[in-house]
Amino acid sequence: MAGTAEKLNVRDRLLETAARLFYEKGYGATGINEVIKQAGICKASFYHHFKTKEDLLVVSLEQRHERMMAELRAVIAQGKTPAEKIGRVFEWLGSSCSCGSAANGCAYLNMVSEFRDAGSRVRELVRWHKGVFRQFLSELVSAHFRGGDKTEEEIQDLSDEIYLLAEAVFAASPVHRCTWPAETAWRIVAVRLGLED
Repeated sequence: MAGTAEKLNVRDRLLETAARLFYEKGYGATGINEVIKQAGICKASFYHHFKTKEDLLVVSLEQRHERMMAELRAVIAQGKTPAEKIGRVFEWLGSSCSCGSAANGCAYLNMVSEFRDAGSRVRELVRWHKGVFRQFLSELVSAHFRGGDKTEEEIQDLSDEIYLLAEAVFAASPVHRCTWPAETAWRIVAVRLGLED
């Protein structure tokens, strides 16, 4: 039993170290030997858990996705109405993208710049992740307009506009290191939701 716990511990240390280094330095600038050294493991342990550096990246991005979506579900639980929930998402974007753990921008967009092949596993993972986030916002926007006079096509267009504003926050906040991109995006979103004139 201790062997299983130790194996999980090694794998977790590898993933945590790799996620941090890939995010801080970039995938290409981070070597496997550096990950192994900083994780405090031997090379054989690395290859026991992952065949390649890209395999390690893919799993770390999958874990990041799960953490982000869990955070977002917790954030929207604090809102009572769909509009409040969308507002909470933009508050979360402002706080998480301008400082702290996401100060280097969107980890997924960063990987797009490093993986030029549009058909690569990493690009496919990024598309999937962004699609899940887009759908998450779309469901909130649809709930806001449910029972109203907007067509499904109009609601989808509005959902896509709001998604693009959220993506703009991911891109602009780390550059400016402040919350105004999220605040400005939310003001636009509030108008599009009919909350302000």
